[in-house]
Amino acid sequence: MTSLLDRCTFTLTADDDRSRRPLLAGSAAGGCVVFCSRRADHEVSEVARLLGLLGVPSCRIDADALGSIELDLSDPGALRIDGRDVRATVCWTRRFWRSAMTVPPTATGVLRADSWLALVRQAAVLAATAWPGPRLGLMEQLRDAARAGVRVPATLVTTDPAAAAARIPGDELVVKALDRHVVERVPGTLDGVFPRVWTRAGLATHRAPPETPPLVVQEYVRHEAEYRVYFVRGRQIALQVGKPAPDAIWRDRESVTVREADHPLEVAALVSCLAARWRLDYGAFDVLLTAGGPVFLEVNADGDWRWYETRAGVRAISRTIALTLRDLHLSAGGRIDRAPGGTLPLMTG
Repeated sequence: MTSLLDRCTFTLTADDDRSRRPLLAGSAAGGCVVFCSRRADHEVSEVARLLGLLGVPSCRIDADALGSIELDLSDPGALRIDGRDVRATVCWTRRFWRSAMTVPPTATGVLRADSWLALVRQAAVLAATAWPGPRLGLMEQLRDAARAGVRVPATLVTTDPAAAAARIPGDELVVKALDRHVVERVPGTLDGVFPRVWTRAGLATHRAPPETPPLVVQEYVRHEAEYRVYFVRGRQIALQVGKPAPDAIWRDRESVTVREADHPLEVAALVSCLAARWRLDYGAFDVLLTAGGPVFLEVNADGDWRWYETRAGVRAISRTIALTLRDLHLSAGGRIDRAPGGTLPLMTG
């Protein structure tokens, strides 16, 4: 598998985030946004900071810093997190992974991890609104998009990519992981398993070892432009991405160009169609534009955006998410703690 996919290892670093600090007196009773993630989620940290500027309290349940929790099913939204009463207005689950948990490999440790994962999977019980919406796997996405008349790459899932090569059109093929593009053997250390472009001849002669997992083999779609489109509850922010190889974002970031763009109407229509079909509130869509129209690659319900914003010199995604969460907080009966003069005009600009 190591040669079928490109690999590299990197370490996550947590940052200081006020959303993990105790809430101000009275703020919990007025409602707050709850994030279920991990300490090294810088996207959540930035959104929590912006929510603070907007006067919206937030708190976190981190997979790598588990504490205590209690919820009353007869009182929707009422939680007790680490001994503090909280009324959840919105609950957003992002990177709450078992692999991030530091639990012993004992029956008790496994039970603890399983129980926390079961609780977070049922986040719709925790708050009036649960983000990001249903999580479809890649096979489900591609099959249903094709059923909706959306063009997708020719795709096989196989433990023998060499045999699959003869069944996929085109001179070049892409091999990628079926699930996340990272694995976490030790909490905080990620091994990236990134897409790799192969020639048909090269893949056809590659002998996969017996332990090869199910992998995705796709046609390499030649395209005029690549878009990453962030869908945020009906709004779209599009970035045009240029990269020399599928894994360049992880391995050679300086070679990647990102700019905010007005994406073509046919790309916007594709995103709107699939987001509505899958009942998504948030998702990062990867779409190619070809001479024959757009091609859908995938949507990531946990898609990061901070690096893309920094590369493009924009902050529209973070701000749109924060403003949307504020509106959902208010519609659920949440209160605004404070709104410093001048903050909202800056946030909406």
